[in-house]
Amino acid sequence: MVDSGDLLYSAGHEIFGLPKRDRDLTALKANLFLQTYNLMGYDAFTPGEVDLSWGIAELKKMSQKAKFAFLLANLQDLKTKKPVFRPYLIKEKGGIRVGLFGLLSNRFSGSLDPHDKAAYRLTDPLEAARQVIGELKKKKSKVIIAITHMDESEQRKLAETFREVYFVVSGHERGLKRQPVEVNNAQILTAGTRGEYLGQMEFFLKEKPDETRLLSNYQIITLRDFYKDHPQTAKLVNQFRADSKPLHFAEKKNGSPEKDPWMQKGTYAYPVSDYMGGASCLSCHQPQHENWKKTGHAKAYQTLVGEKRERDHTCLPCHTTGFGEVSGFGDVLENVQCESCHGPGRGHPEDGKKLPPVGEKQCLLCHNPAKSPNFDYAPSLTKVRCPASK
Repeated sequence: MVDSGDLLYSAGHEIFGLPKRDRDLTALKANLFLQTYNLMGYDAFTPGEVDLSWGIAELKKMSQKAKFAFLLANLQDLKTKKPVFRPYLIKEKGGIRVGLFGLLSNRFSGSLDPHDKAAYRLTDPLEAARQVIGELKKKKSKVIIAITHMDESEQRKLAETFREVYFVVSGHERGLKRQPVEVNNAQILTAGTRGEYLGQMEFFLKEKPDETRLLSNYQIITLRDFYKDHPQTAKLVNQFRADSKPLHFAEKKNGSPEKDPWMQKGTYAYPVSDYMGGASCLSCHQPQHENWKKTGHAKAYQTLVGEKRERDHTCLPCHTTGFGEVSGFGDVLENVQCESCHGPGRGHPEDGKKLPPVGEKQCLLCHNPAKSPNFDYAPSLTKVRCPASK
């Protein structure tokens, strides 16, 4: 089993400026992923540009916790001129020597932590591939697999350049491809993001004195709810939730929002919130409110409660109204209310403020490829569209 990157989340170094609470939370998530990947018996992982934002020193520490290999052939230590992580790995599978190596596009050099840029560099991935493939051939690898974090054009170039590569595992590309893309002698495999799908490749070699052929079968497995939770994994997830609870949006005590620093910018920098809440719309828009109550937007917060994530401030922006915005609020406006789509309502209609028209752009803030990959705007709009105001 392999993973092609952007697993460990952006830690948010100085360039990205995330608050300490977010860095601490992503550290807990990264540790959870390492533990569960160890449990599942992963073989290899190639870091993506998001993973680099942890900083190389921190990634090295994470690699020491992993029971699987961090593979990256083209991240070079400028002092030693050697790869920072293992460039390749050879596994014996069904009597076949399989060579795996990792590549990260050097166009992601800007993702290196500023402190790392003087000590490390991402070299030309094709040149690194040339060297590694030579090593794998010397060590009698029959099947060579590239675990890549690149865009599609770079993956194609890799496959076109090296006939020795049979499979290119695609990272960075957001989409899902249920069938391999065949280029030269290779198959490029893209299995989506966010752990929603598993790409499974079965292959065997048919060897004759004058010819060796690789026969393969590929399928995408959708990881649906009917797959039961693994007991040990569930235990780790529950422990993560307990450990991370202090880092999430804190419940107010005695009506004191100052106990939650996350909310201070909404409560104190702007003492009067621009968000009025859906109840304020009722006097003029009763039919629209009744229609909204029948939609999934009206139950958005409850889905978090069911998952025990109602205090997770990384989820709240898309399941509440105005959360985390500069002129937000000191308490949760549960669910996706009127102002999530139409914007803050203060000044409407008493000050003559007109709310902007709603378009696809507003929907894509939450229903984007990362969070809602199957979102289709036109049919989805029919499920939530309000009746026209008279």
